[in-house]
Amino acid sequence: MKIIDNAAYEILREVGIFIADEELLKMTKELGGEIDFNKKIVKGFPEYLIREYVAKAPRNFVFAGRDPEWDMVFLGGGTKQFVSPESGATERIVLNEDKRTFSRKRANKHDLAYVTRIVDGIDDFDCNCYLYDLGEEGQLGLPTELIRMDTMLQNTTKWCGNHTTVVSDIKEHDWVAKLGAAVQGGEEEFRKRPLWHSVLNPLGSLQMNLFNSWLFRASFKHHFPISAGVVAGSPLVGPATAAGNAANTIAGQLWVTAMKGLYDPGTAVLANNIVFSLDPYTGYGAMSSAHSTLGMNAVTGIWHDIYGLPVCSYTGSPCHALDQMAFVLAVLETQQMDMGTDLIFLQYADAALDPAMIPMSAELARYLRHMRTEYDQILPTKENLALELAKEVGATGEGWMTLDFNMARLDTFYKPLTLDTRGVDVWLREGSQYWSELCREKLKEFEKHEPAPMPKDMKERLDSIVKEGSELLRRRDTAEPARSAKPV
Repeated sequence: MKIIDNAAYEILREVGIFIADEELLKMTKELGGEIDFNKKIVKGFPEYLIREYVAKAPRNFVFAGRDPEWDMVFLGGGTKQFVSPESGATERIVLNEDKRTFSRKRANKHDLAYVTRIVDGIDDFDCNCYLYDLGEEGQLGLPTELIRMDTMLQNTTKWCGNHTTVVSDIKEHDWVAKLGAAVQGGEEEFRKRPLWHSVLNPLGSLQMNLFNSWLFRASFKHHFPISAGVVAGSPLVGPATAAGNAANTIAGQLWVTAMKGLYDPGTAVLANNIVFSLDPYTGYGAMSSAHSTLGMNAVTGIWHDIYGLPVCSYTGSPCHALDQMAFVLAVLETQQMDMGTDLIFLQYADAALDPAMIPMSAELARYLRHMRTEYDQILPTKENLALELAKEVGATGEGWMTLDFNMARLDTFYKPLTLDTRGVDVWLREGSQYWSELCREKLKEFEKHEPAPMPKDMKERLDSIVKEGSELLRRRDTAEPARSAKPV
């Protein structure tokens, strides 16, 4: 871990970071960077200065729910664990009437409100995060980030997840900040109890495009917590080894954390452990690759053990079929749970999403929590070994089931949410349903949930902000009819 960490500092000194935004490029000088304004590259960061600011990053912080019951309190790296679904799909997959084929439609705020309410009602998810991006509103030139965050806030009492770079005007972030202040009762209260974090996605090896730069600067101004995924898409624009690519990720995280500490001290940075690789055979993201998995495990270890800071993880699959997506999620997220990743985002395919994936991933979230909370069973304490009781019961084992000792522990055994674990005869007799069919039935149950409504005056403030902001920020040159559903 120390060798990879040292390599990250060498990358910051000798390779540097490309920054498209001139204002942010100038700001890096305060961190000791040597700026080449022609190439828009900054490097030569002093290691001691980076370490100084990273050491000051908050270990303990809260990500707040609109209802404090859903607050997520972080207490340093690897001490707590939270799980949320995440996608950002621009299209919704719809099961056709024949129950065999699917269509897709461009997603809008009504689709987002629908899935947000469902996630709000599932206790196996600790927080919410946007599952649909607003493809339809975007095509109409509307400010999608403002409308999306408003939709999230009005349809969940949980923490709202990702505030992202999807804006065409840096001023849109100011309007989004107004939403948070309106809900929390002012800018200071919003800073103490942030309702989302801002997600940077630097592209290439170490590139901050204009949109990432805007969001980073907005995070300083409005004290948004930051999460950054430094995605060097190996083997296209990054080394084809997990260690080399992990060093790129660590370098980016160190720079983001230090810049945040310099310009917005005391505000949380939740490092994203992503070590991204592309599938060279398809061109899609290869989140199931050993390259990515090994790299992410290394980043988590470094961030926890060297810096004592929490991390989050966005890991999933480019697959769209539910069974394939579930396989990849189960493989990847079990490792994230074992590594102690602090906030696990169960990431679905980001192009189009079938809502039946929500109950399927809720099953996985439930199982991860079950494993995490029951770890202490294996500790060889006197109580867990139960040797005195074993002597009482004897070699045949008869009597264990009726003992108070066992009866008091029945709830430590896993109880599925969607799986049918009964015998084969029952399964055959009752319709031989696939897991996807069971999940669609469960989805109908979840659809009945309605989140606790906002106070009327708060809702009116949000409606007013969105109305005024939409009028000022709307682009008049991009209007396009919404895409209708079509078979796939």
